[in-house]
Amino acid sequence: MRVNCISIKILIILIILPLLFSFAISESKASITIPEKYSEELDLNRSYLYNVTQFDSKFTWLDLNWGVRGDAVTNPGGQIIVNFTGFYDKDPNAFGKSCFNDPIPHINITFLENNTGILTTNTSFYNVSNSEAGLSLAIGYNSFHSGFLIQINDVENLIVLAEEQVNKSGFMPGEFTYEEYDFMVEFVFEQDNRNQNSTMIYDKSTGLLVYSKVESVFGPDLEIFLSDYELNFQKTGNGIPGFLGLIFGITIISILIIMIPTIRKKIRLN
Repeated sequence: MRVNCISIKILIILIILPLLFSFAISESKASITIPEKYSEELDLNRSYLYNVTQFDSKFTWLDLNWGVRGDAVTNPGGQIIVNFTGFYDKDPNAFGKSCFNDPIPHINITFLENNTGILTTNTSFYNVSNSEAGLSLAIGYNSFHSGFLIQINDVENLIVLAEEQVNKSGFMPGEFTYEEYDFMVEFVFEQDNRNQNSTMIYDKSTGLLVYSKVESVFGPDLEIFLSDYELNFQKTGNGIPGFLGLIFGITIISILIIMIPTIRKKIRLN
């Protein structure tokens, strides 16, 4: 009887402990304060999965002091998984400066390879800054390390920062273009010497990276897109809205109907 009681207690502990652990993690993420310039619509309690359509070589992940954290590999058909861990201040002594103000998003990131249809984990980096991810993957340029999340509540300032980083006398002179769509914003950088071309598209509601294509002589050419996200390049035109257009059309037709008898009468008189 005593043995059975002990077994039941052990069973209860094995059931309850994982639940408590899961609850503690959930509470910890829920307590993360999202800074004002970042969107409150960002869900911190989920993983963001990016499908890889291009990734032509391994690359070395660097921190903002150009220190080596390790090599990582994925490939077409592979995946990159991102979890946000919080928002923290930058290292003031870091050599690789970021033009974004504190606090900076931090992430856990995992690279999965597609080996004949089976996804296997290649490398993970934990609690690294979004700026560091932008630097290593060239999702950004110069000091504009936009990475996986931007300050979507201050797009005007983002455009200014992006333009400042392509100064002709700067470290990476080039051309910057910005496009805004109904649901997305797009930043494109093309370096003058063609060493790097980077396209970054972000969701307009959350500021989350939804697509990126990079060509770089310093690392892999890559193309990734957020799973289960529809890239919608629709732009609402400045023309007459449908309802107002209908009213406008009806008005014109009504005027013509009223004027036609008068016009006919004048024609007969002539």
